[in-house]
Amino acid sequence: MLALAYGEDQRDSMQVHYPEVCYPAQGFTLQEKKPGILTTETGSIGVTRLMTNLGPRNEPVTYWKTVGDRVVQSGIQKKIAEMSYGLNGKIPDGMLVRVSSIDANAAHAYEMQTRFADQMLRALKPEYRSRLDGSPQPN
Repeated sequence: MLALAYGEDQRDSMQVHYPEVCYPAQGFTLQEKKPGILTTETGSIGVTRLMTNLGPRNEPVTYWKTVGDRVVQSGIQKKIAEMSYGLNGKIPDGMLVRVSSIDANAAHAYEMQTRFADQMLRALKPEYRSRLDGSPQPN
């Protein structure tokens, strides 16, 4: 499953919601949360990986967030990016890219999610890809 959540204003009151908050709000149990690296043919992306479940349904999740044209993995990175934009008089937009699957085997799910994200990013024109993966925009 793929979900893209976009917000044109990423100030604190307007920011996207993180899966580790949304999943439990829907009744899921958050089993594990860990940082990871999504290695694709077009580059590496710092991601967060979650293992969630709702009864017998196990749903491993991989997600990453952008602030402006940067992928941010931690709250500190997010604040630094926001301050950098703010010092230049800009309010950054942001996006959360979430890939998940129903699979009791988290390692298998994360491998499949990596392949999916890689294929998705390779299929995009570079100027669109850069909005999702933080890669430098072509000139």
